[in-house]
Amino acid sequence: RVVSFVLHLPSSLCGIELLPNMSSKSENSAVREMRTEPVTAEEEYERNPGLKKEDIADLRNWMKSQPHLPIVNDEQLILFHHSCYFNLEATKSCIEVYYTTRTNTPEFFQNRDLSRPELQKALEVLQFACLPVKDPNGYQIIFHRLYQTEPRQYVFNDGVKLLSMAIDACLQAEGTVPGYIFLFDMKGVRLGHLTRLSISSIKKFFLYIQEGMPVRLKAIHILNTQPVIDKIMMLIKPFMKKELTQLIHFHRENEMEAVYKVLPPNCLPKDFGGDQLSCEDLHVDYCQWMQKLHSHFKIEEEYRVDEKKRLSRKGSRKGSFEPEPDLRTLEID
Repeated sequence: RVVSFVLHLPSSLCGIELLPNMSSKSENSAVREMRTEPVTAEEEYERNPGLKKEDIADLRNWMKSQPHLPIVNDEQLILFHHSCYFNLEATKSCIEVYYTTRTNTPEFFQNRDLSRPELQKALEVLQFACLPVKDPNGYQIIFHRLYQTEPRQYVFNDGVKLLSMAIDACLQAEGTVPGYIFLFDMKGVRLGHLTRLSISSIKKFFLYIQEGMPVRLKAIHILNTQPVIDKIMMLIKPFMKKELTQLIHFHRENEMEAVYKVLPPNCLPKDFGGDQLSCEDLHVDYCQWMQKLHSHFKIEEEYRVDEKKRLSRKGSRKGSFEPEPDLRTLEID
């Protein structure tokens, strides 16, 4: 039996589990079928025995007592509560970080319209999708990689925006799933891409995925690691909690056999020796599906924090940021 340890601390990695638990397979196939109808709260209660209606009622009452927060439906509250393993205090912290970050980081969470010129360009530079077949534990796999490898074509903020949209699309259709796995392909990444980053954006990104993203993050697999990975890790590690670093697995080129031990070929794109469609075809199909969810993304932008109504303004708030230097002004040895 695999023993798991889950953090149940407020404001700390509510969706990250240190050791994977062998969950039963998820029967959800919404991504594979590219459904546009959201999962209902009734369906969530049926698939999650540990989910209690009284907890969701408590969370709703708490949100009503926080006038700066938006009023959301039960389905959204269930996503938060599930991601925090049904811990109420951790869920409240996750909700606070989620909405505060989305309000104060418009470069990631505003103008999420795939028809915009900058996102059309980013769709040509990047390839990504939530894969149609889950892993043996029922975990949803999301892959992300460069397609055009010229550094000047890469815009980090737009890449994060598309990644967050991909995750939101999956959450909209699938609802809760046992866990998520990120699959990043480093092929084509080089030193010049680091100069396209900013400390401020990196800090915001890691705050969100560690403390505000309403998913159970199980693992991050980085494929085709390049020599520049050491410099990348040196740059981002100050913003990563220990629990997140323990989820990262590095795989050099020609080391796919190690990947197959945890992610079988039937889950993976052809580009990685798998049985699914190519990364390009999966990317195109997923973007077409996301386009059908245009109204969902537009409505989501209305759910933001109203700082004028916040009851307490003492101390710093998670999700609020100060300007920091751009890496293009820094020298990299």
